[in-house]
Amino acid sequence: MTSPLLSFVKRCDADLAAAIELRAATRADTPALDAMHFLSVQALGSDDYTPAEIEAFIGHLGTYDKRLIDDGTYFVLLHGGHVVGSGGWSRHLPHAEGQQQGETQQAASLAPNSAKVRSIFVHPKYARLGLGSRLVRHAESEAAAAGFRLVELWATLTGVPLYEKLGYQVVSRFGIPVGNGTTVPAVHMARILDAESASAA
Repeated sequence: MTSPLLSFVKRCDADLAAAIELRAATRADTPALDAMHFLSVQALGSDDYTPAEIEAFIGHLGTYDKRLIDDGTYFVLLHGGHVVGSGGWSRHLPHAEGQQQGETQQAASLAPNSAKVRSIFVHPKYARLGLGSRLVRHAESEAAAAGFRLVELWATLTGVPLYEKLGYQVVSRFGIPVGNGTTVPAVHMARILDAESASAA
């Protein structure tokens, strides 16, 4: 039996999530995105990555590809005018420009006819409100409307439980080269979209 306190907390969380607006990202959002991504990686990734791996992830790989903003396929979640989440999708391979050889080989493992879910981040103060799921489902809906059925992504170790919950399956585990012979662990995952994905929010 659910306690009155737990029920109240769940209602508050639901009310907060319902108040959060989703829109397409613009270049003007870049400073807020950079700051939110840094906080998200530092706070939510600390159980799965060492400080050195987090630094390499942010400094070498970056957290998102700004071309997605120009393509209109990257989105932000706003609460009170502040960016509290972001994510999107793309036809492009991740980090297609300026890659090291190992990264290029790994990118080649992604199917050329798939949509790629990209750079899902949530502000740590807004974690566990369903915002990550909302961003992924919105990206899937947009990709399905564009004619894609296969969706792939590179997940951080932190993100794997979320993607598994949303129906993604592990394809392979690998390390992304970040220089000096070191790698950052990641997971290649994929999902086939069903007929309802084109209308999902």
